[in-house]
Amino acid sequence: MEVLRGYLSLHQAGDSLTLKWTPNQLINGTLGDCDLEKSIYWDYALTVPLRQIVCIHCHQRPDCGGTLVLVSQDGIQRPPLHFPPGGHLLAFLSCLETGLLPRGQLEPPLWSQKGKGKVFPKLKKRSSNARLLDQDGNGEEQTAADYVFRIVYPGYRQDASK
Repeated sequence: MEVLRGYLSLHQAGDSLTLKWTPNQLINGTLGDCDLEKSIYWDYALTVPLRQIVCIHCHQRPDCGGTLVLVSQDGIQRPPLHFPPGGHLLAFLSCLETGLLPRGQLEPPLWSQKGKGKVFPKLKKRSSNARLLDQDGNGEEQTAADYVFRIVYPGYRQDASK
C-alpha cells in the first residue's frame, strides 16, 4: 500500500487534546472545490481525541525513520503514522508529552538529556533491542528500538456508571 503524505497536528481545547492527520491532497489545493467535497481522501483523514488512546507503539530504525501506532481503549489500532528519519518521531512525542500536561503524561516519560533535550527512555530489557547489519555492508551495527508508551491521567478515575 502506498504511503500517503499528510499534515499531522495536535489541537488543545480546554481539557481535551486531539490529534489530527490530513492527507496533503486535501490541504494543498490540488483538487478543485467540487472534487474536494467528494474526495476519497476524506476517508483517510484522522481525528483522534487522545482521551480515547491508552497506548502508543513506536517502532524506529535509524535508516528509515519511525512508525507510531495509536491503540484505543477498546484495543483497536489506528492506521500507522510514518515519520521520516531525523528525529521527527521524537519531536512529535515531545510535543504530545507537553500537550498532555498537566493532567496527563506518557509512561514511561521521555528523558531530558543535557545538551540534547528530550530523548527516548533507556530500555531495560535487552530483548527490546534488535541488532541490524548496516545496509552498506560496512559491518557497523545499528539499533532498532520499539517503545510502548501508555497515556495515563494520574488522579483521574473513570466512573463505571458512565
